[in-house]
Amino acid sequence: MFFLSAVIFFPLLGGLALLFFPRERIKAIRITALGLALVELLLVLALVLTYLQNQVSLFSSSFLHESWPWFPALGINYSLGMDGISLVLVCLTALLTTVCIGASFRIEQKVKNYMAFMLLFESGMLGVFLASNLFLFYIFWEVMLIPAYFLVGSWGGERRVYAAFKFVIFTSVGSFLMLVGIIAVGYYHQLAAGGSCGYTLELSQLLNTSTTCRGVLDGNIQLWLLLAFAAAFAVKVPLVPFHNWLPDAYSEAPAPVSALLAGAMSKTGVYGFLRLCIPLFPQAIQTLAPYVNVLAVVGILYCAVLALVQTDVKRLLGYSSISHLGVIMLGLFAFNAQGVTGSVLQMVNHGITTTSLFLIAGFLEFRTGTRRLRDYGGLAGRIPWLAAVMFIAALSSLGLPGLNSFTGEFLSLLGAFRSNMTLGVLGTLVVVPAAWYMLRFFISVMWGTPVTEGHVGTALRKGTLRDLSLGEFWVLIPLLVLIFYIGVQPAFLTGIIDPSVANAMQALSSAFAR
Repeated sequence: MFFLSAVIFFPLLGGLALLFFPRERIKAIRITALGLALVELLLVLALVLTYLQNQVSLFSSSFLHESWPWFPALGINYSLGMDGISLVLVCLTALLTTVCIGASFRIEQKVKNYMAFMLLFESGMLGVFLASNLFLFYIFWEVMLIPAYFLVGSWGGERRVYAAFKFVIFTSVGSFLMLVGIIAVGYYHQLAAGGSCGYTLELSQLLNTSTTCRGVLDGNIQLWLLLAFAAAFAVKVPLVPFHNWLPDAYSEAPAPVSALLAGAMSKTGVYGFLRLCIPLFPQAIQTLAPYVNVLAVVGILYCAVLALVQTDVKRLLGYSSISHLGVIMLGLFAFNAQGVTGSVLQMVNHGITTTSLFLIAGFLEFRTGTRRLRDYGGLAGRIPWLAAVMFIAALSSLGLPGLNSFTGEFLSLLGAFRSNMTLGVLGTLVVVPAAWYMLRFFISVMWGTPVTEGHVGTALRKGTLRDLSLGEFWVLIPLLVLIFYIGVQPAFLTGIIDPSVANAMQALSSAFAR
């Protein structure tokens, strides 16, 4: 069955097809790119329906598996697999790519290349979520880097080259260390088996030989291998102090690209910890967990404070994103069902909310030509629909009950409380600065004395300060619907996530007991 391969490679092939369009046919390129993203979203929805129809018999295994040998002697195979956790992240990626391409119709320069890179970016992220061979995982991990670099470096702001170069340096160092770790894992697996099972990088085989293999990987060897993998994932999340690339990349990239980086790409780092680090190195992860939890709490509080003092809207949202990702990591490293379920659910919620906020910031910048908070004020009366949408997204970000982020953050922090009360209390403190900086963001832009000078005044005189257009409204509608629906009915997501989390927790408990 080639369903998973079709999901991964359809955007890639669509992006390549776009390159054959005449560059002057900008409208056709935009519509075709959006059409390709919509078809991809329909493929993913068909995947969801197939999963739901077969879910009862698939609790104990990875759903939909594809495998073909490439270089068996080197342990390199084309292997794909999916369970409930990867399914919801695939859905998130397909949805956000469609939304962000729809929000990119104002891109005027090199439109053909831009749309092709957006679709290639989607393929890379989908491959990361579906790969079940470590080397194939690494290939897709690197594929993400190429379009992300060009999207930031070619279509960003004045400091775009600096931001893109900084992003590449951070991610390349982490990726190199992960590659070394992948090669070493295969070697130590072969050593543990006495050479009888050969060199393999298949995740299923590495986990099925846990008793023998992990006996060799105990102690310093396992810890060093874990650190090699963690270096790549900590940069992508990012965890403090590996976050230094993020504010520049998010602020310089076009708003739809920033939205996709924050909404989807950051989840690949958390997914790497969950899918690879925790099951492959259970003893070492227990050693490292307290340090990761401390970094998560530091990131939650430190970046929340930094968000409070930002004057640039996109940098504020960037630091806010790091702070909320700290809550996700705290739930994940609680190592209990509530924390991990909350972490996965909050990955979806964070992607929806953060994408909404970055797109709204882009709409405001397009109208006024500025991102500085002090340039705004009293806009609610002039753009009431945009103000209402922004208010909903801000309330979602700060975790208001009844909106999507509340359930995910509650479960993540509940798991953290059950694991370590001190960390749970410190993590919960995020609600105070989050409410502060999000309300400050909204009030600075929409309330107060109406601004008639500066950038906003110029926009008023030119007539560009208009309310939401029909196109912008349709771009945001899917996100707004999910903000409300997940807020009141999260069970449709947790029902997909829970069986996979239960299997992961059972395997982890057995590994911890050894």
